[in-house]
Amino acid sequence: MKIALINPPVESRYVHSIDEPLGILYLAAHLRDKHDLLIIDSFSHNLTVEETLDICLDFDVDIVGISTVFSTSYKTSKEICEKVKYERPSTITILGGNTATFMAEELVKLPFIDYVVRGESDISFPILVDVLSGGGDVSQLKGITYKRDNQVLNNENQPLVKDLDSLPFPARDLLPNSGQYPKSILSTRGCAYGCIYCSTSAFWGKGFRMRSVDNIIEEIEALVSEGNLTYFSFADDCFTLVPQRAIEICTRIGEMGFDLEWSCTGRIETISDQLLKSLRGAGCKSIFFGIESGSERILKELNRKYTRNEVIRVYNLCIENGIKPYFSFIVGLPYETIEDVEETYNLINMLRGVENGIHILTPFPGTPMVENSAKYGLDILPHSIEELDLNTRSFIKTSELNPEEIESLFRKAIGYSFKSLKREAKEVSYE
Repeated sequence: MKIALINPPVESRYVHSIDEPLGILYLAAHLRDKHDLLIIDSFSHNLTVEETLDICLDFDVDIVGISTVFSTSYKTSKEICEKVKYERPSTITILGGNTATFMAEELVKLPFIDYVVRGESDISFPILVDVLSGGGDVSQLKGITYKRDNQVLNNENQPLVKDLDSLPFPARDLLPNSGQYPKSILSTRGCAYGCIYCSTSAFWGKGFRMRSVDNIIEEIEALVSEGNLTYFSFADDCFTLVPQRAIEICTRIGEMGFDLEWSCTGRIETISDQLLKSLRGAGCKSIFFGIESGSERILKELNRKYTRNEVIRVYNLCIENGIKPYFSFIVGLPYETIEDVEETYNLINMLRGVENGIHILTPFPGTPMVENSAKYGLDILPHSIEELDLNTRSFIKTSELNPEEIESLFRKAIGYSFKSLKREAKEVSYE
């Protein structure tokens, strides 16, 4: 069958960087030996819905599979399906990804969407395609939502892939203009922390699964052999979660003898001078940290196991080791007062010479704060899924702040971030 795998366009997004659409590249690797595939990265190449549709129709597509990861691609994903069905009614439309998973029932109620593959799709999607290719019955397939006789049906969940080493590497060679993309490696799936504003645990499961170090090094070697690889990133939710494993990966990268630079994500609780020296020695240039608040009280509410002084300690260690840290903060957190946000301003002011990303607490589908908003004292206001991003407006009233106050505090935090970035990065004294 002819299958188009689409990374859909979005109407707005806080960060519009070009990233490899790893989700559909993994699926393409499973399907490539049996089917005729076309990968369309509308997001990275700024294609419109109409341009995406034209490519699908020129391909004479049988199945359209769309990766609806971001809430801002919710509308465009639906539009592509609707237009494809109008132009070619026999086309089967399938959605997957984070947002599609948590909106599965709503999506399949639409006449132009046939299936949603929920959660991890490495097993479910290829099996669904095989069954559809042979005209079989989908009623026993795991991990899918669909409709029959105007009734929405949720088949039981598909068990997660236990051995991540068993998965083929992403089919990057099938991605048009692949050489123009910065390379990303997903060395783990899942996250151990379960933050209230994040749906990672709900999507990937509560467990934390790791690829073997040998398997990761094999993928890096493959990337080096395929082209002039000089930079890549680890796309894990937290690359440093198991410090000794991270150190082992660094040792192996160093033994490869290639001049590579890369970035990763980390958690304050996991960082030591030894780890940072290993990271830097292997070519790591930057680490992203989600700090969220400068208030000790709010950090405790979020079940964070670090203090603001520990954030400063890690900042200093990064500067000393020649690694550029990136920090992220959220405004409008549960129980946060104006005084708490002012403590965040103070911390941002101390983290000078580095980028401090600022976000508004946003009720994304599947997050604990949405599933149990009363527990966190949140009143989530009416909104549509496609309106959600991290920095447009607030859709939440907390026990202490209304949306207008949150938006005002957010704008002020942006100002502190810009001022801090312009200052020289150097060691900061503890309070």
